[in-house]
Amino acid sequence: MKSTMRIITLVFALVSISSSLFSQLSDLHYLPPLKQRSAAFVQQTIYLSTPETTPFTVNVYRGTSASVLTTLTVSKAAGTSYNPGDQDNNLTLLTDANTGSVQSNAGLRFESAGGQKFYVNWRGKSTNQASSLTSKGRAALGTAFKWVGVPNLGTNTGAISNSLGIMATEDNTTVNIFGYDPAVTFRQGTNEAGITADALTITLNKGQTYVLEAPCNTNTANKAGWLGASITSNNPIAVNVGEMHFHPRVSGNQDAGIDQIIPENA
Repeated sequence: MKSTMRIITLVFALVSISSSLFSQLSDLHYLPPLKQRSAAFVQQTIYLSTPETTPFTVNVYRGTSASVLTTLTVSKAAGTSYNPGDQDNNLTLLTDANTGSVQSNAGLRFESAGGQKFYVNWRGKSTNQASSLTSKGRAALGTAFKWVGVPNLGTNTGAISNSLGIMATEDNTTVNIFGYDPAVTFRQGTNEAGITADALTITLNKGQTYVLEAPCNTNTANKAGWLGASITSNNPIAVNVGEMHFHPRVSGNQDAGIDQIIPENA
């Protein structure tokens, strides 16, 4: 397990590198949802912190809604947290039914009322593993990305999976996903191999989200065929990647690895 954790740390640290040491500190954060198998993550919490000494307000929005979902107050002396709900809450983690289709009520946006900068970190816990995802703020927004991760070679196929979550920041956003192995198939609702196209084009409005899942138990190409796929758009989007769970070797063990990736030109 130690060697596996070293691999996880290396891979997800590398894909998180940005041009600025402080890129995770921002006045605006997007958290697209992801997908897991077997409702493995049973507890979730989103933590906010800031170097600002004066307390300020952060408004939280859900999906396309213009109404504030909740209001949080944060300062250097007093961080805060938000509970999005446990397991597959259709907010941060989608159910089978909502995967592979455009969603208007999933994903979160955090925005400070006065432009102050803060950090956002999602943390989840399963029975034997835990993982976290730190939002990159405005540095995460872009129009060209690569689907990254590691080959998912684990044998516990009931628990391992690969997912990609996208959230639009503007209306009339066209997202193209291409360059994956043509043999790869993706979930569409309850059909684990319902999406068979060799390339995908998705239209999203501001706040809408779309999640792809490549389950490993129905298609061996899904173990690694999605690696290196391109995600491009005509307007800025935020992209999360998740292997919940995975193992880079042929083994019955598994770990969790998730990240918010930055655009190619960052």
